[in-house]
Amino acid sequence: MFSVCGWAADTTPNQPAVRVFTSPWARLFSGSESSFSAALTYNSDLARHPVYVPTGSDSSEIRDKYNQRLLLSMQYSPMSYFFANMTVRMPLQDTNKYSTDFVYSFGYDDWHPGTFSLVYGNYNDNNHFYPASGDRHTYFEQGAWTFAYKFSLPDSVEKHLLINKEDALICQVGYSYVPRYYSLADSGIKRNKSSLLASCGYTLLQHYFLRVSSFYYPDSQQQQPWDYDYTYSIGYVSSYLPGAVSVHYDNYTGTRYPWRSDANANFRRGTINLSWTLPF
Repeated sequence: MFSVCGWAADTTPNQPAVRVFTSPWARLFSGSESSFSAALTYNSDLARHPVYVPTGSDSSEIRDKYNQRLLLSMQYSPMSYFFANMTVRMPLQDTNKYSTDFVYSFGYDDWHPGTFSLVYGNYNDNNHFYPASGDRHTYFEQGAWTFAYKFSLPDSVEKHLLINKEDALICQVGYSYVPRYYSLADSGIKRNKSSLLASCGYTLLQHYFLRVSSFYYPDSQQQQPWDYDYTYSIGYVSSYLPGAVSVHYDNYTGTRYPWRSDANANFRRGTINLSWTLPF
């Protein structure tokens, strides 16, 4: 998923604390001024569910389990807010070279309000170091290009929403475009999926955060069962510098709005994450 989100905070009171990123992985490195940053994350589903497990170059199985993984995230920022990010995802059960995969993103993403961002992100499950016979390592054309604008709410509105003076709230709106995508109804690849997004991130007492993102598909036929109507995350971070530890719940599953016939929040399909930003 996109997914289109992230957060972070400064430690100076009365400064904009929350950071809403277009890339979900960028939040891990938002406090580092180093050109290279890395983080380790333990990631686990809340509930058991069927998981596709590659077992060889031409074999796979569907197993009902808690999908627990170790994530190694690496980010290179050559200058300003330009970045390239890659996260390697290794399952802690059924571990083999075929079941280890990766996601990646790159672009320009400034967390400050009043700025624009342009980010490419590929968070699909079909990026493999050792793909099945006949498959590619990655399908670049199935990633999403997201153009977004970040902004603060007017003071007359924000003052009624903040619990403490040191808290902060930043929002963004954007447009996402996917050149090629898999359509379940057509059992094949389709072209030109578009979606609109809006998200806000709230930081409480400089360490606790909540982020909610909402999505709209102009062509409703393009939305797949796994494409969310909204996403939500909540958590705690010790600081925003190298060596920091964070724990957060994230939900990027196929949620549906309450007024839809198949309404759901998919809470138990979300994940618990424990992250450590490496101290260098």
